[in-house]
Amino acid sequence: MGTALTQHCGSIDDKGDQKKYIEHLHLLDQICIEGQGDSYDALFLHTAPLYAGSKPWIFHFESFPSIFFPFIDTGETRNLQLKDKGYFKDIENAFLSAQCRAIFSHVKSSIEVMQRVFESDVIRRKLHYVPLGINIESPTEALRKFDTPSSLHILFTNSLHQDPRSFYLRGGHHLLRAFSTLRRRHPNLHLTILSSVPEDLGKWFQQADLDGVRWINHRISDDELRQLYFSHHMFALPSAGLHSFSILRAMASGCVPIVSDALGYEEYLAPQEDSVMRIFGVRESVYYDHPEGWVSDDYQGFRQAILPAMVEQLEQQISDHLNPDLLRAMAMRNMFHCVRRQTVANSHQQFEQMLRQVFL
Repeated sequence: MGTALTQHCGSIDDKGDQKKYIEHLHLLDQICIEGQGDSYDALFLHTAPLYAGSKPWIFHFESFPSIFFPFIDTGETRNLQLKDKGYFKDIENAFLSAQCRAIFSHVKSSIEVMQRVFESDVIRRKLHYVPLGINIESPTEALRKFDTPSSLHILFTNSLHQDPRSFYLRGGHHLLRAFSTLRRRHPNLHLTILSSVPEDLGKWFQQADLDGVRWINHRISDDELRQLYFSHHMFALPSAGLHSFSILRAMASGCVPIVSDALGYEEYLAPQEDSVMRIFGVRESVYYDHPEGWVSDDYQGFRQAILPAMVEQLEQQISDHLNPDLLRAMAMRNMFHCVRRQTVANSHQQFEQMLRQVFL
């Protein structure tokens, strides 16, 4: 493993980057993985190719910048000259190695970025698209909430880790500002927020702004989350970045999505433009197209201010979709869309096909 580690660090010229890389490899874990090598044929690596052993591996990613973790963090890559960094060559060599058997993603645009940036036929041949699959709820159960439309409910969820900073990254502050205005005109409108409470929330909002808001600030079980989807008509995710599973679960559970135009959402929404509520401006303000072929991002302006254009669009979109019959029709189209394209069976079939191609 020492030789492999030396090879991995060979292109990383910055001492700080070398230290960061070694720390995130978790060498004890690497030794344990290598010590059990007789019990498996290949490793499955996710997000970043942090491996210094000798076994074959396949790699899955959603966002292109994430593959360079821990050297860079998603949302903090503006003005970065990626190909000038020593770690770029290190990551490229990892994907070029014979150990790397396959690279796959459930986001087509991320695969396209990888093809452009690395410009390697070897890497290109390893790239595969495997759609994300999700369990689709019974329409009878999921759409029952539209039968009693005396009030309408919007659901907002933080990420599973419940980091309060992600409340802002997922657009919670923009949504809450829009809701506080809408609530005064539509007292039958309700908002549920599943998130830890940011310490600085009082900087943006007063107690009166939380009228009609139910705030759940603790982890809940998956079954409890399922019931929240069943009891809410809209799912708000006006975020700075892509959250694939969140948007798909909402669609598969009969919640009409409210989403931004952040990079990657087109994977799920392009054929369904009439069944989702889109908020525009994130693509322009957060992302930058580099001549090198990749797309950098900067979340700072999004999370540190309430953007009037975002709030106005949220108010307008929600106001235009307060008809329960309209929402039901949109929710039904989204569920049928998931049946056609996002089933677990289809995802497993594509994944198995990739494995057969690579290993058999």
